[in-house]
Amino acid sequence: MFTSIQKSLLFSAALGVFAACQPTVEPSADPGNFALGIEAATGTDVLLTVGELTGQEISPVGQGVEQPGWMSFQAMGDIIIAHGEAGDNQTTAYSITDGQLVTGGTLITELGLYSACNVDDNTMLAMGLPRAGYENRVIFVIDKTNMSITQRVETKIDERQEEGLVVWPTDMHVRDGQLFVSYYLVGSGELEAVPAFATPNSNQARVAVFSYPGLELEKIITDDRTSDVGVYLSTTALEEDESGDIYTFSTSSNASGFFPTPTNPSGFLRIPSGSTEFDDGYFFNFEEASGGYKINNAVYAGNGKMIVRMVMDDAATWGTYDPVTEAPTCAIAVADLEAQTVTHITDVPTHGGEWGMA
Repeated sequence: MFTSIQKSLLFSAALGVFAACQPTVEPSADPGNFALGIEAATGTDVLLTVGELTGQEISPVGQGVEQPGWMSFQAMGDIIIAHGEAGDNQTTAYSITDGQLVTGGTLITELGLYSACNVDDNTMLAMGLPRAGYENRVIFVIDKTNMSITQRVETKIDERQEEGLVVWPTDMHVRDGQLFVSYYLVGSGELEAVPAFATPNSNQARVAVFSYPGLELEKIITDDRTSDVGVYLSTTALEEDESGDIYTFSTSSNASGFFPTPTNPSGFLRIPSGSTEFDDGYFFNFEEASGGYKINNAVYAGNGKMIVRMVMDDAATWGTYDPVTEAPTCAIAVADLEAQTVTHITDVPTHGGEWGMA
């Protein structure tokens, strides 16, 4: 009987059907349709709504939803999901009704989720993986209406055990019957010569292309003009514009977690609409156009413009993820993807880094 219960629990965990305690929602003092995730000094996050982002002090004290710990927040159509490093692989959906957060369903996966994307009104995808070793990566198909897993597909993608490297996904995006997965190769922690999360093979952009909804690996596309696509816990490494073109960003940055530092420049690549290959005729060398800065993170804002968090000081490994402001490492710019120009936004103060970008 005990063995049967154990098997039942493991099966339930794999399908994500455990019920989790719902977090308490405190009414927002400033209701609105902006949702902010704020991290406390203790590492615990609070998600709350606000009506305006400027002209006032925004505080999470006594309002919003306190999270299980350090989480990542991502928009999935008309809901927000919270997932990440903490909370026992717990993923919770939130919606906004009348300016207030409403807690939706919660699921628990057997692996931590490190990348996810919206597909349509009913479906989202997420990829789970262990933090060490060569175990399979798992693509979860999730029904957003009740936060339940309807399918799980195991895949290896680009395993390189002889190099001590494994795939770490940085973003997922579905377009025209294909799922694109950007990733970089990190040390698995299994070889002494390759430390965990080291990136000794990063002078190449890589994206895996799967069929959708079949989720079969079709091919891996690469480009040698820049480096690995995305960063750890990025959510916008594959951004689609109004024409259906997908743009990727590569940091080539030690401060963004790549060590040893790639020698190829930081920049943007394009996967044209209707194609599953990088555009040979397009490379936006951001590092050159910005005067020597590198991309830490970028998000598409429409009309051919990317908002970029730039790396000003690339000396310290993982330096952009330090939120301290005594030695700010980041600044904001607008990158014009067509003109291939960079405009520095000087009225946004230089600052410490962050995990992901809204």
